[in-house]
Amino acid sequence: MPVPELQTKSPPSWPIAVAVFVLAAASATWQLTVFPGPALGRYFESVAVARSLAGGHGFANPFGAMETGPTAHLAPLFPVALAGLIRILGYSPKFALAAMTLCVLIHALHAVLLLPLSRLLLADVRPGVWAALFIAVVPTIPVLPQWEAIWSAVGSMLFCLATVRILRSGRPFWIKGAASGALCGVLLLLNPALLIVSGAWMASFWFCERPPLTGWVVCSLTFLAAAALVCLPWTLRNQRQLGGLFFVRDNLGIELYSSNADCAEAMGDANKRSGCHALMQANFNPHEAALVRDMGELNYNRSRLAIAMEWIRRHPARFRQLTRRRLKEFWLPTPGEVAWYAWSIRTITALSVAGLFFMARARHKAALGIVMVLAFYPVIYYFVQAEIRFRVPILWMSLLPAGLAMQKAAAALASSRSADGKQAAR
Repeated sequence: MPVPELQTKSPPSWPIAVAVFVLAAASATWQLTVFPGPALGRYFESVAVARSLAGGHGFANPFGAMETGPTAHLAPLFPVALAGLIRILGYSPKFALAAMTLCVLIHALHAVLLLPLSRLLLADVRPGVWAALFIAVVPTIPVLPQWEAIWSAVGSMLFCLATVRILRSGRPFWIKGAASGALCGVLLLLNPALLIVSGAWMASFWFCERPPLTGWVVCSLTFLAAAALVCLPWTLRNQRQLGGLFFVRDNLGIELYSSNADCAEAMGDANKRSGCHALMQANFNPHEAALVRDMGELNYNRSRLAIAMEWIRRHPARFRQLTRRRLKEFWLPTPGEVAWYAWSIRTITALSVAGLFFMARARHKAALGIVMVLAFYPVIYYFVQAEIRFRVPILWMSLLPAGLAMQKAAAALASSRSADGKQAAR
């Protein structure tokens, strides 16, 4: 997305960053103790694959119903990280404690990174401080050590900060492109949906910087080549073990199949309560898991994709209804077991609309890039059952304009009180 010059009206200081980190870590720890605890059992695909890796069985067996063989149901980096913890600590309470501690620290880092990103995108650190304080004080992002959501958020934030430094360095264009592309490849192996974030960021950056055409072409080509090379070993592994070529993950078929069916509702929690999740998902249904094992995961997903597309063709009105509801849930989630999270994200969505208005009025270049990501990133999630964690990887792009809106409101309130005080003094 477009980025202004690295300037700031109020540069962040280490005391502010440390205070935000401590407050956010304390908040995440409190949430772990008060709200329903995290789960690290067999029915969470990341943990199941990590256990398979740690046990020497390869990147395999993601489903709790039975062992199904090699998999690309998940991107590789997060399960590999969990597998490392299991190898060191065993599948034990120590592993669970370590995973939760790491998740708490990543939540705190997520809050801290809002400060330099606010300085970079808004030329003012104060909106980032407001946004960081909001998510530190108000439970906003569920603490889920069994999923990669918060890791994806921090990964995308670090990618944006790092590539700006790389691209603005005095190095040759091919080195800039190769270094940025390698970081993008790592990001894709964490969460392939972040291709939209990295692509929009790079395109908008070059649009604003306007480098020489030759430099832009060289940098872009080396960026794409480096990203592809980083992903190549995983791609070749998938082709060899699963029998086909695809982009990082092969799970689209099973997700569409379980989200678009006669029993399906828009929300994942509703599908769990109704039993539809257990009926349609290979993670819970031994019959579906046996089909994965017998057909091979890639063929199974392709067959489920065909079934889902046929159901959509036969039930257009029901599909439109589910899609509208899932769109609404992505931006304005329905309060669930822990209502804090839904209401917090609803508040951020509303404040971010106001913040984007302020950004557009002030002609902030970052506004267009943020809107591009917010418009395109969620599209795939409108077609699968809604869960709050799907919003987390790009929530920071809503938090920054929301922080700007909070800053404007606080300034207006302070100005009003100052005017009232002067009038009273008279």
